[in-house]
Amino acid sequence: MALPLGGRDEGARGGAPFERAHAAALRVLTAPGLAGRAYLQGGLVPWVASGCDSGRPHGDVDVSVRLGDMPAVRAWLAAEGLYDPALDSLSLGCNENQNDFGAHAIVDGVLVSFCPFRFEGRELRQRNAALAATDGFDALLEAVFPSVEEGDLFEGRTLPGGTVVGCATLESVRAAKVTSGREKDAYDVAEIDRIGYDPARYARVATAYAAMRIECVAHGG
Repeated sequence: MALPLGGRDEGARGGAPFERAHAAALRVLTAPGLAGRAYLQGGLVPWVASGCDSGRPHGDVDVSVRLGDMPAVRAWLAAEGLYDPALDSLSLGCNENQNDFGAHAIVDGVLVSFCPFRFEGRELRQRNAALAATDGFDALLEAVFPSVEEGDLFEGRTLPGGTVVGCATLESVRAAKVTSGREKDAYDVAEIDRIGYDPARYARVATAYAAMRIECVAHGG
């Protein structure tokens, strides 16, 4: 879900090797206070799910959390010595109303983006903040997905080895990747197809992605 708002360009910024990105993601997803509240998103999902190496760098680790759980995220980052106010949407000059559009952190050398979401009925609103330090500009962004069920987007997934983590569904990741259409996304789609997914759930999610709109709420230099 964070993909339309994030997904840094690995080629432009180097990115992190899969093994390092994978380790950073699991550190977040299994952290006390975040386990069960944090949901992995983006291109790492199918590879974490299968336990296979993606064979490519990852620009960042995208994690979605409910808007009301962002204080827990900041508390964990602070306790781990990872909180940087300069990477927090609440510190951006363009965020005059102090609305929460998430925070970013460097976790074991990997950029992790914590993106808050909320549901209004069956409409999902997923927020993210672009930063001058990582994107070249500051902006508060919100993706809106109409007519979608939470259960079609998020799940607890048992990984090889038995660890259960919060995760975007394979169907939602596939829909995001197909919508994006970047060359590197084809590898992630192929891995999802190899693992297997629910065609009916995918059809529902793909419809929501097709109707998705992204709003720039505010921006700076």
